[in-house]
Amino acid sequence: MFRHFASLVIALGVFATYAAAYTTIMLPNSQECYFERMKQGQHFSITFETAGKLPIDFQLNDAHRNPIYSMPHTGEGSYSHVSTGEGRYSYCFRNNAPHEIVVNFNPHGPEEEAYLVDHDATPAENEVRKLSHNVEEVRDHFNFMLFRNEVHDQSVSDTQRRMFNWAVLQTLALAGVCGWQIYYVRSLFKVRGVV
Repeated sequence: MFRHFASLVIALGVFATYAAAYTTIMLPNSQECYFERMKQGQHFSITFETAGKLPIDFQLNDAHRNPIYSMPHTGEGSYSHVSTGEGRYSYCFRNNAPHEIVVNFNPHGPEEEAYLVDHDATPAENEVRKLSHNVEEVRDHFNFMLFRNEVHDQSVSDTQRRMFNWAVLQTLALAGVCGWQIYYVRSLFKVRGVV
């Protein structure tokens, strides 16, 4: 029993390296494609999210570059597909905006699916594998949320800095106008000889 548990822990460690999320910065009016080699009947899924929910286009293509699925103008999404043929499938992100967009995505390829469905494993081991897969999905979503929180924190700190600078500028302008009015009124009364 201990040996099975140890092998399961090692497998989970290897699985964690496959479950790493990726981040890319897409330049304005650009497209980035990534490839996954799959055999017939293999499963592939992907989740993605952009910083600030800025819209991008997502498209999954089969081995012959025919579009299978597309999601235009979306800030987040997920898709799952079972391959109908063997070959190099591609998934592409397109940025049609005139500014950069940060995209976080997490592909789950056939290796992960093969790990989840081991016919020689006991039912308990299969359930632990499914549980670890679900934990990885929660972790991926948590990483997306941390990234989103970081972007929002940066936006809030930039806004606070701008508000502080604007308040300082207003205070200086008000002090300058008050000083000018005092000078003007004093000079007006000096000319008349009242002061």
